[in-house]
Amino acid sequence: PHMLLILLLLHGANAALDEPVQKWQTLDGSPPLVIARGGFSGLFPESSLYAYQFAMSNGLPDVVLHCDLQLSSDGKGFCRSGLRLDKSTLIAEVFPKRDKTYKLGTEDIHGWFAVDFTAAELVNNVT
Repeated sequence: PHMLLILLLLHGANAALDEPVQKWQTLDGSPPLVIARGGFSGLFPESSLYAYQFAMSNGLPDVVLHCDLQLSSDGKGFCRSGLRLDKSTLIAEVFPKRDKTYKLGTEDIHGWFAVDFTAAELVNNVT
């Protein structure tokens, strides 16, 4: 039994010395592009700062982050999923009287939207 274990270890050590074959099955043979939508959303809330930071620090060197861009009233961009901020933040508690209704196609959408606030209002007050 010990001899079998030694042979297995020697075989594994020998295989580890061989250069790995690196052939990607992409159209041009280059490594696949990993796109993190919303950051590392399986562990952190989608599009949160922590999700993006974790994806950048623990992802591949060429990781690409994809987000749904929202604009504040002063033109600053935010990565948020969905149009309404009240679905994923405490904005309704912080600004209870600043909700609005917008027509989206044929439907009226009611809630709190990034375009109705400055970047400073959102960054300094809303979690």
